[in-house]
Amino acid sequence: MKPLRKSDPMNETQQKRDLVLPPGGYAYMQDVTKGVVKTYTGPTVINPTAQERPVVFDAASGTFRGAASLEEAMRIAPVAAEGHYIILRNPARGNKHPDEGSAQPSAEQEIGRTIIVPGPATFALWPGQSAEVVEGHHLRSNQYLLVRIYNEDEARKNWSQAVVKPAVADGDGAGPQPVTKAPPPDLTVGKQLIIRGTEVSFYIPPTGVEVVAEAGEGKYVREALTLERLEYAILVDENGKKRFEVGPQVVFPLPSERFVEAKDDTGRASKKFRAVELNEIQGLHIKVIADYVENGVRHRAGDELFLTGKDTAIYFPREEHSAIKYDGKAKHFATAIAVGEARYVMDRLTGAIRTVRGPAMLLPDPRTEVIVRRALGERECALWYPGNAEALEYNRGLRALLHNVPTTRQGVLSEGDVERGGRARGPVKGGGAPAPQAAMEASRVSGDQALVADEFSRASTYTQPRTITLDNRFQGAPQIAPWTGYAVLVMSKTGKRRVEVGPATVLLDYDESLEVLALSTGVPKSRARVIETPYLRIAGNRVADRVEVETLDHVRLEVDLAYRIDFEGDPLRWFAVADYVQLACDHVRSLLKGHARGRKVEELYATAADQIRDVVLGAAVDGARPGLAFPANGMRVIDVEVDRVALGDPAIKALLEEAQHQVVRTNIDLSNQRRGLEATRQREQLDREEAEVKAATAKRHDELTRELAASELATALARIGNALREAAEKQRLAAAEQAIEEVKFDHRLARVKRERDQEVACLTAEQAVRVDLLRAEAETAVQRFAAVSGNLSEALLVLSRNETLVKVAQAWDAQKLVEGEALGDTLERLFHNTPLRPLIDKLVAR
Repeated sequence: MKPLRKSDPMNETQQKRDLVLPPGGYAYMQDVTKGVVKTYTGPTVINPTAQERPVVFDAASGTFRGAASLEEAMRIAPVAAEGHYIILRNPARGNKHPDEGSAQPSAEQEIGRTIIVPGPATFALWPGQSAEVVEGHHLRSNQYLLVRIYNEDEARKNWSQAVVKPAVADGDGAGPQPVTKAPPPDLTVGKQLIIRGTEVSFYIPPTGVEVVAEAGEGKYVREALTLERLEYAILVDENGKKRFEVGPQVVFPLPSERFVEAKDDTGRASKKFRAVELNEIQGLHIKVIADYVENGVRHRAGDELFLTGKDTAIYFPREEHSAIKYDGKAKHFATAIAVGEARYVMDRLTGAIRTVRGPAMLLPDPRTEVIVRRALGERECALWYPGNAEALEYNRGLRALLHNVPTTRQGVLSEGDVERGGRARGPVKGGGAPAPQAAMEASRVSGDQALVADEFSRASTYTQPRTITLDNRFQGAPQIAPWTGYAVLVMSKTGKRRVEVGPATVLLDYDESLEVLALSTGVPKSRARVIETPYLRIAGNRVADRVEVETLDHVRLEVDLAYRIDFEGDPLRWFAVADYVQLACDHVRSLLKGHARGRKVEELYATAADQIRDVVLGAAVDGARPGLAFPANGMRVIDVEVDRVALGDPAIKALLEEAQHQVVRTNIDLSNQRRGLEATRQREQLDREEAEVKAATAKRHDELTRELAASELATALARIGNALREAAEKQRLAAAEQAIEEVKFDHRLARVKRERDQEVACLTAEQAVRVDLLRAEAETAVQRFAAVSGNLSEALLVLSRNETLVKVAQAWDAQKLVEGEALGDTLERLFHNTPLRPLIDKLVAR
C-alpha cells in the first residue's frame, strides 16, 4: 500500500513523535522487546513509545521491514466499490477485521487461505494479510472468463454466492442460456471452467474460485472467436482431439483447448480460416481418418474422397477428414485442352493410358488417375517434326527425367515429375528452350486457398493453376499435322492401323506411332541413300529418274524422265510398300527396256517422247491416257515428262543428225512448193468469189425493184379499198341512225298517247267520284232540310232541280277540292243573296 501524505503542516517534533490516522487509514507498530505487531486504525493518533517502531508488511516476500518514519508506515485500507471485489489472502478466523479507531494486536489468521469479498466493502488489514481490489468482470457476448477452482470445499459451499448477472437477449431475439445456481459435479482443485459472455454479462467469483488472467497480457476478460459465414476455426484439446467450428457463431474454447493458428495472405497469424470454394473444374483430395456416416453413407478410416464443385460447392474441413496435399497444395484445378489438342491420362491401378481430346476441361481423379507425358526418341522427333530443334530439345529433357520416376510408374512421366524436374534444372542458357520445362507455364501451381486441416503430404502429380496458358504444344499428346496432299499411317501396339489424310490434326494415343517410309534418292534412283519420313505425298508427287535402254540395232540411249504419281483406292494399301519410289522406277525401267529392244534407234530416237508416254501411260483414248497402276499399294503414274534423250555413240548421233538435216531440207522444199500452190489457189478463189459477189449484187438489185413496184401497187389498191369500205360504212351508219330516230319517234308517240289516256281516265274517275259525293251530300242536305221550316220546301224544290245540282257541281269542281275549299263555303258563295242563304247558313252552322 502507498503511504498517506499529510496535508497539514506540522512541526518537526510532532512528525517524529506522533501520527494522526484519518478514517480508512491504518499502520503497524511493532514492540521491539516482544515482536508483537499491533494494528492502528483511524481515526486515531499514534503516540509511539520508545519500545515501538513503525513497520510495513511486504506481501511479495511475506516479511516485515522497518519504516523510516511514521508517515511511511501509514497505509490506506483497500476499498471495493460496487461492482468490484477484494481478493483477501490470509484472512482472520471468522473473517474478522480490525475495528475503526483502535489499536489491536493481530487476530488469529488462516494462513494460506484466500477469500473473495464482494464490494462495496473496505477494511484495514491485519499484519500478514494482503488484499487486491479487482473490478468485476463485464462480459460481452463474444467474451469469456477462465476460472479455476483453488478450494473445492469453499467453491462448492459458496458457489451460489457468486455475483452473476445473466446476459440479456441479443438483437435477433435469441435469449441467453440460463445460469444455474447449482455447482458443477466436478469441482476438484485445479479444475478450470469457462464463463461465457452469451450466458453471463457480469461476474464476481465466490470464495474458492479464482479468475485466471491471460498469460502475458494480465487481462481477465478473454476474447472469443467470432466466425462469419464461410469461416471456420479449429480447436485442439490437450488430448489431441480436434474440434471444427463453422460460422456464423461465437466460438468459446474449452479450458483445455487452444485455437490452431496459421498465417493468412498478409503473413499474420490467424485463428479463423475461409471455407474452400469449389466449382465443377476444381477438387480436393481427402483422406478419411475416422469412421463417420454422412447422408446415410458410411465412410471408413482409410477411404479416400475426391470432392468437386459438382457435389460440394463449399467445403468445410471436419475432424474425420485429412487433406492430401501435393507439394503443399490442396486444391486441384482442371487442365484446359483446346480444340485439336489432347492429354494422356493413366489409370494408376491398371496402368491403362487413355487419350482425352479437346475441347475439354480435364480434372483427373487423383485417387486413380494421373496426367502423364510421352517422351519421344531422337528418331521419332527427327521424323515426326523434321527440323524442329525445340521439340528435339524438349524431349531430350523429358528423357533425362525418366530416371527420377518412382518404380511404381517406371517408364511413365507424370506432370508432377516434369514440374519438379523443371524447377530443379531451370531454364537453358542462351535463350533456348528449357530442357524439361520448355512447355511449362511460368506458374504451374497458382496460389492456393488456405486449407488448414489434417493433411498427408505426397509427391505432386500436377496441380493445375487457376490461370493457365493455352500454348500447350509440348504438354499434351504428340500432335501431327500432315499438309494438304500428304498422309500418315498411325499404328498402335495392339495392331490397329489408320490413315490420316491432310490437311488434318492428328493426336496420337500413348501407344500409337507413325509408319516410316524409306524412299530412294538420287538420279538414277537407288537405295544407296534413302530418306526416312512418315509423310506420304499422295497427290502431285514428282519422281525424277534416268533410264538407259538399248535398241534393236544395239544402240544405247539415256532417257531423263519425271513421273507424276498419285495414290488412290484403299488408304491402308498406300503404305504397303516402304519404298514406292524404287518400285515405280524399277517397273518403268523394265517397260522401257523391253520396248526399246524391239525398235531401231532411228525409229525410237525420232519419236521417243510419244513412244515412252504410250508405253508408260497407255494409248490415248479420247485424249486421255489410263496411266500406269500399281495394285500393290494403290499407286498410279498419271503423267510422264521426257526431259532428255541422249545417244551414247557420237558417230551414230552424227549420222542421225545428218539424216535428220536432209529430211528437214526436203521438208522445207516441199513446204515452199505447197505454199506457192496454196497462194495461186487462194488468188483464183478470190477472183471467183469477187464475180459471184457482183452477180449476186445485180440480182439482188432487180429483186428489190420488183418488190418495190409490187409494194406500191398493193398500197394503191389498199387505199381504194379503204375508201370504198369507208363510204359503205357511212351509209350503214346513216341508215342505222334513221332507224333509231324512227324507233324513238314511235316510242314518243306511244308514251304521249298513254299519258293522254291516263289523264282522261283519271279525270273521268274524279268526275264520277265528285258526282257521287255531291249526290251523297245532297241527299244528306235534303234530309236536313226536311226539319227546316219556312222556305225549306221552296229550297228543296230548287235544289231538286238538276240545273241547280249542275251549278253546284261546277262551282265545287276538282280544282276547288284540291285547293281545300269545303262544300259549305261553295254553297255560301253560290247561294249568296238568294232565298236559300238562311238555309245554307243553318246547314253550315250545323
